Amino acid sequence: MIHERATATLRPPVKRLLPRRAFIGGLGAAGLSIRGARPASIHATEKQRKHLLIGTLFPETGAQTLLGDEAWRGVELAIDAARAGIDADIEVLRADAANPDAAIRGMIRKAGKASDIAMILGSQSSTAAFAATAAAELAGIPYVELDAPADGITRRDFKILSRICTTTTDFASAAESAITTLLIPGWKTGAERLRLALLFDIGATDGSFAGAMLAACRRAGLPVVLSMAYATEAADFDEEVARMRRAGIELLVHAGRTAHVLLLYQAMQEAGWRPRMIIGAGPGYGLAETGAALGPALDNTMVIGNPLYGEDSAPIAAAYQRRYAAPPRGGASLTTHVGTTLALDALRTGKPLPASLTAISRPRGSLANGWGVRFDTTGQNRESFVTLQQWRDGALITIDPKIPGAAKPALTL
Repeated sequence: MIHERATATLRPPVKRLLPRRAFIGGLGAAGLSIRGARPASIHATEKQRKHLLIGTLFPETGAQTLLGDEAWRGVELAIDAARAGIDADIEVLRADAANPDAAIRGMIRKAGKASDIAMILGSQSSTAAFAATAAAELAGIPYVELDAPADGITRRDFKILSRICTTTTDFASAAESAITTLLIPGWKTGAERLRLALLFDIGATDGSFAGAMLAACRRAGLPVVLSMAYATEAADFDEEVARMRRAGIELLVHAGRTAHVLLLYQAMQEAGWRPRMIIGAGPGYGLAETGAALGPALDNTMVIGNPLYGEDSAPIAAAYQRRYAAPPRGGASLTTHVGTTLALDALRTGKPLPASLTAISRPRGSLANGWGVRFDTTGQNRESFVTLQQWRDGALITIDPKIPGAAKPALTL
């Protein structure tokens, strides 16, 4: 994967929109192929071109900018594909997730009124998602969460929130499975003898993962020798590495941001120590930039993440290459592309969101990243999943035994 260091994205002008119901009905009647969104506030007459307004909310500033931009690219490509298939103008209100409340108020001001916004797509950041989904719920704007996984996002009894992506419980279950079905048998040891450490950022996503991981370890009888939380602004991990070294840690499970991954490997290099294996949870471990920065030091590191680009998603990767003159920087763009496409499919039915989205049912393997669709009563898609991956010679590959064609895992760093 190649790192594209800077990309300028122009925000399309927003026109005052016509109400939605006549347009949505027209979409359904005409059988127009638009994929993945919630009904919009759109007016249409026979002499006026139809308009659809969609808000997007991803990090554009701060530490998560790169991941936010990769997530946005998947949305942009999906919307571009939808534009090619309908006789309508899709207008996008793109906003920075740094201040979700202000961003959504700004969207409403530009739109004229909240009901003119078909839906908001986000968020990459679980911290932003908690605030953004609450603001959208109060405003009456359907929110489709594409890739923020904190469990609590869909546990607040919201009525117009849907989440297509996985949860932090899914991440923790996959990590526990990798430990119990691959590492312990491969190391010919017992669960009770494993020297396991958990290191995590206290932020919304990683803190939620840590709670789920500790619960999964208790259920599996895995002793956690060290559980270490750190502030998002942590400047180094020298003390944490020293503690793991003194405790004889064999396996480290780490959930943190991209910068934290770099700091951890720097601290291990300076200490001249590393555990037998590291399992990284989250998109920071899956970025091409992380692999480029750490090089061979990252080899054999295991990663829990949303599915990688593969044969079924090759057309999306090709469209990405044409648009951005570089290959995808990670799986985040595939995740958001799949979710956006599904949301636009729901909008095509002419029925209101979220009912039109949560009514969709598709088996696993039917979406471009291998996911299926089956929403529960909280609006969570239960047919999404994460996979076990591993860095090899500068590339991230799938090693999950449940995935056909997956590579054989290496069991030590």
